[in-house]
Amino acid sequence: MQKDMAYFLGLLIGGGTITQDAISIEFPYKGWDREDYRIPPKWFNDSVTKIVPLIKNLLNANAAPRCVTDHTPRYYIDINPIPNLLYEMLREYGIRPLGQLRRQASISKLVLKMDESCQRKFVSGLADVIGSCRPTHRHRTLESAIVSFEIIGKNWKLPFELCQLLYGLKVPVNQIEWNHPNMHAGSDSKGYWKKGHKVRVRAGDFEKIGYGMDCKRGGLEKLLRIEKQKRGSIRRGELCPNRRYNINRVKVVHQDENSSDLPKQVRGHFIHFTHICYALGCPHAPVSWLKEKMPKYMPRGMQSRALTNFA
Repeated sequence: MQKDMAYFLGLLIGGGTITQDAISIEFPYKGWDREDYRIPPKWFNDSVTKIVPLIKNLLNANAAPRCVTDHTPRYYIDINPIPNLLYEMLREYGIRPLGQLRRQASISKLVLKMDESCQRKFVSGLADVIGSCRPTHRHRTLESAIVSFEIIGKNWKLPFELCQLLYGLKVPVNQIEWNHPNMHAGSDSKGYWKKGHKVRVRAGDFEKIGYGMDCKRGGLEKLLRIEKQKRGSIRRGELCPNRRYNINRVKVVHQDENSSDLPKQVRGHFIHFTHICYALGCPHAPVSWLKEKMPKYMPRGMQSRALTNFA
């Protein structure tokens, strides 16, 4: 696979919606443009000078940027027509080529077809769409800047597989805020929790991958600059399971812990994000630490279920 195709597939899975005759890739920046007025023109320039030519060359299709300026501005790249080759490629990788891809896509087969350089490009493309570098994403303080991959809550496969991919690239994941009541509802036993998954990587670690678009690259550079000013150096993490973990607060028993909206593997009470990783069958989960800290809540052994069985 070519690096350009790997990067495009990252964009497509991160933000693509496929209809019968067109593709629209949304860049959901969620107000980031209001924090920095330079973002919209930078995004448009990146689109016109980099992404649109790349798409035209790869797919032999028309592509054009579009901005919808309503209450919350939204940014898109529209592509048509859709070549049959792309349909066939997505099906080959087990990705249903219809609808909003990030709601249901699995990348397990796709990344197996990539060498390490292509995997890095794929993550870079994914990050250009759903990898938020807003300063509000931080590990408790501005001294620990975070890049947060924002993933729709119904798709449990994508955050799990992305974490495994980053592990293989030697990029530590600092934390996963799973779409689970024990992760998102705080101390409120009836609190709203369907806020999606957030795969969080320290900015210093994500620097090994980097963004593809200049507007996002500038955001990462800003995070790193702030962190270095605040603490004097850039903090980097360690791979699981040989790292330090903390349990910051008691997790309240939530009324939706056994909701049918959750995969069967993660119904129940969970104390820590790695507790959920363990229940989903992650081979890098800190089993010894979990057994020491929360023996009462440990599942009976590793689940080891295929990702397709997340239901």
